[in-house]
Amino acid sequence: MISASLTGFTPLLQRRLARLQQQQPTLAGPGLWLGLLQDLCAGLGRLVAARYYLRGVERGRLVSVKGRPRLRNAGRIVLGHEVRVWSEVSPVKLFVGRGATLRVGDNTRLNGVHISVSVGVDIGRNVRIGPNVVILDDDFHDAADHNAPGRAAAIRIDDDVWLATGATVLKGVHIGRGAAVAAGAVVTKDVPPYTLVAGVPAKSIRILRHD
Repeated sequence: MISASLTGFTPLLQRRLARLQQQQPTLAGPGLWLGLLQDLCAGLGRLVAARYYLRGVERGRLVSVKGRPRLRNAGRIVLGHEVRVWSEVSPVKLFVGRGATLRVGDNTRLNGVHISVSVGVDIGRNVRIGPNVVILDDDFHDAADHNAPGRAAAIRIDDDVWLATGATVLKGVHIGRGAAVAAGAVVTKDVPPYTLVAGVPAKSIRILRHD
């Protein structure tokens, strides 16, 4: 039921009000509350869209859909609380094969990403994934023999990672917490935590944070 999805609504209301005030600092009084009401109505529509488009998907609270995603789920898809599946620039595409699992942590945004899962893809919390990012855990074809199957290996993306527009993440990769992948980069090897990588293949550019 939608009512069950609205558990924790008050903190969300507070965050939306704070965001609206930040985006439009001149709003006050009735104008502010009208803006909040419009924002909440749009949000409610995205919750209803999630129930329709994400049928057969295990969802946490306040999962929202904007635009029309494409799903083919022969395995298992698990979305945490407040996951956003937004198809603003390009449609989100989630293809999960038989026996495979896609997990997405709380407060993660999937915006126009293509994820293909043959084994397993595990995405952490507070991850931001930009339009036209491609995540593939399977080569599908052998490089030497295109008629032979390729190799497959699970992908893990830790909390607080940012994958910028057009990045590609290939099989077996582990991207550490707080790392960032630049636009258009192709990640073929593990990325250490809090590291910015760029290029084809992706290489370390700088350390984002020292613990």
